[in-house]
Amino acid sequence: MSVVRKLSGAGAAVLLVATAVGCTASARPGEPTTPAGAPEVRTDAARLATCVELPGKPERVRWRVRTLGIVDGRAPGPTDHQLEGVIWLVDGEAARLSAGGSWEPEPSGASVPEELSPTLGKAHGWTRDTALEDGAAEGAPHFLLNQGANALYVWALNPQCRS
Repeated sequence: MSVVRKLSGAGAAVLLVATAVGCTASARPGEPTTPAGAPEVRTDAARLATCVELPGKPERVRWRVRTLGIVDGRAPGPTDHQLEGVIWLVDGEAARLSAGGSWEPEPSGASVPEELSPTLGKAHGWTRDTALEDGAAEGAPHFLLNQGANALYVWALNPQCRS
């Protein structure tokens, strides 16, 4: 009897491991496998522009929207989403933006998520235009400018994206 119980326990353990591994795979055939809950990094500037009014002309972008908190369909109430991204600007745009605003050094030393830009990481030289953020509505984007990298770092909580 103890052999049957041990096998049942081992079978249950294998089933649990298989289920956990299956949760990390994509539900659709042919899509890349990503860890469960990992947000997709996007490179579509036109789609980003439906969520954030870009203050400069982008050369390329890397952005994502991730769910904050515990994602559980059984929990009542709204779920918060955070959009964050890096916008590399066309030549001259960072200088134009810097000259046209009241950009002040960002004291915290911005840290760009590695998934969005492994090269910027904890880049120095980020500045913030506080005038852009004064009285900003919920979902409004926040921007940091790095003139040396010719890049903007953007984030917004619950952005209002247009279709």
